[in-house]
This record gives sequence, structure tokens and C-alpha cells, in this order.
Amino acid sequence: MGRTKESVDHLQWLFSDINKENSSCKGWNDACQATYRRYWALVIGSPREKEGLICAPLTKVLLNDGKTERVILAHQSGLEASQEAITEYRVLGPMISGCSWIELRPVTGRKHQLRVHCAEALGAPIVGDYKYGWFVHQRWKQMPRVDIEPTTGKPYKLRRPDGLDVQKGSVLSKVPLLHLHCRELVLPNIAKFLQVLDQNSENLHPVVRSKPDLLRFVGSMPSHMKISWNLMSSYLV
Repeated sequence: MGRTKESVDHLQWLFSDINKENSSCKGWNDACQATYRRYWALVIGSPREKEGLICAPLTKVLLNDGKTERVILAHQSGLEASQEAITEYRVLGPMISGCSWIELRPVTGRKHQLRVHCAEALGAPIVGDYKYGWFVHQRWKQMPRVDIEPTTGKPYKLRRPDGLDVQKGSVLSKVPLLHLHCRELVLPNIAKFLQVLDQNSENLHPVVRSKPDLLRFVGSMPSHMKISWNLMSSYLV
């Protein structure tokens, strides 16, 4: 999203933990309140609950080589440094071929938050995430791929689509690529508010006031995820 260093700095500041809803500009406060990110992910297995809130703090550890860093769930002892991490989730459809689609909305923005929350908190690592779900991937590839439709009692129709190469990282390939996609991003129109955060919204210049308070971006899936999505799309809600 950030094409210049200045824009990157603004975006990082926007998604940091600093409370920005204390400006005298009501429009900015409302826009900050409406900010959110929505991700789609294909996970191995399926969460027990169809929707919920994950409140699981994260901490960083170094592996035996002393160089590789890994993010894990923090213990409840409180003896280690940890960061609060909160994620909303919703299951989008039934489990097919041993995996299911879910929607994720991170409330906080920690490194690898969604990947660790899926793998460790939900017990359903993201397809293609071998760093946090290697052993589950090994078991998943050895599982029989027969799932039964609850309404008809017949197997789900999960077939290779005509004209598509499923070997390029999709769920049917031997080594799937990471199936995590930022589908939607809503954030304040920084260009509108940047120069007026210390003013009341009533004092904005008419030209500035006419600009939208929020910017909404919707991202197209990468090709390997499109194939996986199309294979299961008729069962998604």
C-alpha cells in the first residue's frame, strides 16, 4: 500500500497501538473507528466454533541456531515479554478435502499473528504455511480425501477445473503455496485529514470536506488461491 517512505510511515502509524481517536476532528475519530482489515485463508481442518474471537498474546523466541526467530503463543505465567494479539474469525464453509475457508479480521497487528493464531489457537494451520504447520501438513497429505455432503449424503464434488493448472500452488498440488490473502482494507483518507487533525471538522475547507472520509480497497486473489477457491466456491456461505 505504501509507495513512498512517507506513505509507509503514515500507514505504520495508523495501524500502531497508539490511540488516534482523541483528535478534535470528529471526522478523523469516526474514520479511525471504522478502520479494519479482512483476510481470507484456507486452513487445514476446521475450527470447532463457526465464529469467535481469539485473544491470545504472542511472544518471540530464537530457535537452536540462535538466528531464526519464531512467534509463538505466550504462556500465562507472565514471566516472558509478550504482546496482546486479538483476531476475529468466521468459518465460510464446510470442510472439504480436509480443509476449510475462514475469514480473519485482526484487531491488533502483530508479526505472523494470523498464522500463529490459526495454527496454535485454532489448531488449523493455513495451507502452505510450513513454518507454523509443518507436521499438520504431513498428516493432511496422508488423509483420505472423502467428505460427505450433510444434505445429500454424497461425496463433495471437488474436481479439477477444465483449463486450469492445479499444479501451480493450489490446494490440489503436491506443495501448495501459502493460502492467506488480504481481501479488504478500509482506512481513513489520510490525505484529507493529515493537515487538519488539530482542527474541528466544521472548519475544513469545502474542497477538503467533500473528499471521502474512508478509502476501501479490495484485493484480487493470487492465481493459486483462485483455483482453490473455485474448487470449493459452491459450498461457501
